[in-house]
Amino acid sequence: MISFGDLLALSTPDFEVPGAVPDCRLFEAHGYRWLCSSAGAIQTALCLKDPAALVLPNHRAMMLAALLPEQVSAVLDLGCGGGGFLRHLRAWSPAPRLSGVEMSGEMLHAAREHFALPPEQLIHVGDAMDFLGRDRAHYDLVLCDLFNDRTPPQALRDELFFATLARRLNAGGAIALNTLPESAAALVDIVNAAQQHFAGVGIVQMTELGNVLLFLQEEPLVDTPTLENRLAQSAYKKDCEVTQALSALRRIPR
Repeated sequence: MISFGDLLALSTPDFEVPGAVPDCRLFEAHGYRWLCSSAGAIQTALCLKDPAALVLPNHRAMMLAALLPEQVSAVLDLGCGGGGFLRHLRAWSPAPRLSGVEMSGEMLHAAREHFALPPEQLIHVGDAMDFLGRDRAHYDLVLCDLFNDRTPPQALRDELFFATLARRLNAGGAIALNTLPESAAALVDIVNAAQQHFAGVGIVQMTELGNVLLFLQEEPLVDTPTLENRLAQSAYKKDCEVTQALSALRRIPR
């Protein structure tokens, strides 16, 4: 799999192709297609030979959350962007029930036009918090990647956001949340807000990218031996990012 750094290095006019959304540029090279913001953040990426593969390392590491529930039959993707998680999860067998939420209609168009998101995939266009307030479905797995370019939403510091998320989980369900806190204090604010509604809070710090991933369950997180056993029996047993995320997982006591 191509590295994040290689994608950034290839984000030059030589590999630019038409079809970008506003304030983003679309590139294609070496069997990959990706969308890069004007600030230099990669928004989404696609392996042309294997559309179901997750290309970005933080997205692959987030799939550690799929091992936390005993089973995954319903998934919600908040901030689905180019649809990477949805493409990946549609390849599961048996495939879970999938729903996505995306703020930008332009991004959704790009996902369907350039990033192999099937037209029949259900996507709600609008604000994730508004959707959560109206939604009545329950999920085993919620994946949150709600960046606006490099900026995570202010809602991540609001315990109401986490309260609303908690109400959408089935018993034993789990959440993976991608963030890029600007300081240690900002990360503490996010963790404190999450702990108002989740007894299980774990973090994985990705040193290369600077991202911090949060893994949440209403009860204490599943213990490490159980996760290691589930990993060994899963489709991710050879995925270095999921394996490293499990090794790096740090549980935060209340």
